[in-house]
Amino acid sequence: MRPARWQGVYCLALLAALVVIQGRAEVRQWQRGYRPLGHAPVRVPYSWDMFAIRIDRCSIRWDPPIEIAGARVSRWHDRTFPIEFDTVYDRAQAYEGAARLGCAFRTTHKTVFNLVCVHGDGLIDESSFACH
Repeated sequence: MRPARWQGVYCLALLAALVVIQGRAEVRQWQRGYRPLGHAPVRVPYSWDMFAIRIDRCSIRWDPPIEIAGARVSRWHDRTFPIEFDTVYDRAQAYEGAARLGCAFRTTHKTVFNLVCVHGDGLIDESSFACH
């Protein structure tokens, strides 16, 4: 076969694989009782509907900033390049755990971390904790 034909075969094979994976995920959702507009979807890996679940989103701040590899980090977002997405967890407790892990890099014993969370039900809360 000519190279152009191989590219076409590759594209069709890739597309077929994606259709099979997505189709299987959709069938599994139907088997687990999901009906459109009926109730919240059940989370199934590789399904587009898995993103329709309610998640908590939080921002984390350390005061004073923690120090990681010589860099001062005051916000969760400061850990990555500006063009990358923040790490996302689905529950506020996971963000709190990540903030507590960051306390290992504190520069003073009086470091406090602050969480501002928007919960899946729309409620917003703010809380502060001392690093131990």
